[in-house]
Order: sequence, then C-alpha cells, then structure tokens
Amino acid sequence: MEALTQCWFTRVHRPERERRRQSDGSVASTCRYCHRQLVSWDRENWSLSDGLNVSRLAETTNGRTLTLIDMVEDLIVRRISIRHLETEAEVDAFKAELATQYGLNEPGSTLVLRDSAPPARKRKSRPDPEPESPATDAI
Repeated sequence: MEALTQCWFTRVHRPERERRRQSDGSVASTCRYCHRQLVSWDRENWSLSDGLNVSRLAETTNGRTLTLIDMVEDLIVRRISIRHLETEAEVDAFKAELATQYGLNEPGSTLVLRDSAPPARKRKSRPDPEPESPATDAI
C-alpha cells in the first residue's frame, strides 16, 4: 500500500527542478511528490495541468483581477475586477484598502491577495532604441 503524498494533505504541489517553457508562455514541470504534470504562468503558483483551470480561464477572459485566496482551505474567497482602475497607483491604493479590509497583514492570516497581471518587470515597456546617426566619412 502506497503512502499518501505531501501534496495530498497540503493541496500545494511543488515542481521538480527541471522545468520546460511551453508555446503558450506557461512553464511545465512535474510535482516532486505525486509526479503529476503541473503548469504555471508566473513560476510561483502551480496547478495540475490536466483538466480545466477555472482561475486561469477567468484571468484571461475577464481582464485584470485581484483574487483573494484562503491558502489553508485552498478556496477562492473573492475575485475582484479592476478594469475600472487606470493607473498602477490606483491599483496599489486599492490593494492596500483590501489588505486593511480583510486583515491580510495581520499575524496568522491565511488570506493572500493575488494580481492576475504579470509581474511588474514584465509589464513595463522598454524604452525606444536611440535612432542611429548616419555614419560620417573621415576625410
């Protein structure tokens, strides 16, 4: 009889060291405990790759959202659309308001607020390259 794996109890899958980039921008790996296929779009949150990922579907079809998750119960408490917020400063202020409202910074809180947007370093646009000046011939 096989023993139950750690991810069965914690509902948190941990990828093996070997990871593969997929054509859709996701990263695939295998759970180091149950050896099932995993997928991640941010290299932080891993889910089983077989079946329908409702959270990912909502993120890609409804625009940018903030998701309040209870990590112990593995439960989505609330999903909040933030399409009406135009700047990152407004989004940050709204996140701070939610953190206060739900006590996210209190000791022992099991709630986590996740942003569906890519990490900030990927959202920033790159500066335009400087135009090349025409070469002058030396006389």
